[in-house]
Amino acid sequence: MPSLDKRNTTMRMKHMVLTTLGCLLLSITTAAVAADQQEQSLKVGENGEITLTRPTKVVNILLLPDTYVVEHRVSGENHFIRFVELKHLETSNGRRTITYTEKDNAGEIKCRMQPLGAPATETSVTILAEDGGDRITQVTIKGEDVVHTFGHVSQ
Repeated sequence: MPSLDKRNTTMRMKHMVLTTLGCLLLSITTAAVAADQQEQSLKVGENGEITLTRPTKVVNILLLPDTYVVEHRVSGENHFIRFVELKHLETSNGRRTITYTEKDNAGEIKCRMQPLGAPATETSVTILAEDGGDRITQVTIKGEDVVHTFGHVSQ
């Protein structure tokens, strides 16, 4: 019959091996999740426009693939970013025109500010590509020394 010390040593070894395997599995899973999350920054055009090619969430608002104008609004100490969809319409004489959707239908989101350290040189929108789809995480406004960030709402 094995001694008590040998059994304790064997159990400690099994525990160490299982702990090591658990840590290895956790690190592999974390690396796989990190690989699925890729961030990209879209430069906002001269007229404040961005084009989304995939459905994209901003907090709890879903923006469908289309072209949007990014607007910034300040009310007191609160900052808001609004995404106004552009619509392409054909007139009766066959010309194409571009118009905005109703402002009430726009996606406006209250945001938090993070210091940049220096004024931004361009307006940009940062999109995080996650396993469940794209999500806008922040907006930088040219000339401002803050980044406008959005909280994440789970479904």
